[in-house]
Amino acid sequence: MRAVLWGILWCSLLFGCITDLRSQRVYNFTWWFGGLAAGGLLWKSLCPGKAEVLWQLALFMALQMWMFSRMYGKADCYAFCVCAIAEAALGMGFRGYLKLMLLALMLLFPVQLFRRNIARDGNLRHPVAFLPYISVAFGLHIAVIHTGNCPAISFMNYRMHIYANIGCFFN
Repeated sequence: MRAVLWGILWCSLLFGCITDLRSQRVYNFTWWFGGLAAGGLLWKSLCPGKAEVLWQLALFMALQMWMFSRMYGKADCYAFCVCAIAEAALGMGFRGYLKLMLLALMLLFPVQLFRRNIARDGNLRHPVAFLPYISVAFGLHIAVIHTGNCPAISFMNYRMHIYANIGCFFN
């Protein structure tokens, strides 16, 4: 069941990225499905005594809607909220949600700097789709920062372990 919920979440993020890239508009039903899937993940992971996670999540979502919705679009706020719900299911807290935001901005900045799309005041000259950066940051945040595993690094460590064992036969 968890795999199905993760699949629905990633499909909603992918659909949101496609519509954001095409028209810089994301349909609200995208977040209904993504939010329900993330909520299902959170529901399955909650244990007694985990109310603190819910308070941190509520605070983050309130800040997104109240403060950050002025900086970027509502769809981006919804995406950050859906990702935060999924991260809460993995046991991350308020700092983890903020790290996701920072990582998304760190991915956006160099690309837009290279494209010369950053004005002197720090704003973007031309609006761009932010949802793909949020989605990539979410994937990286879960794969690298939360679990501490990067598939490429794990594969290289596995190969080095095999080579070290093979080398033992020749020494």
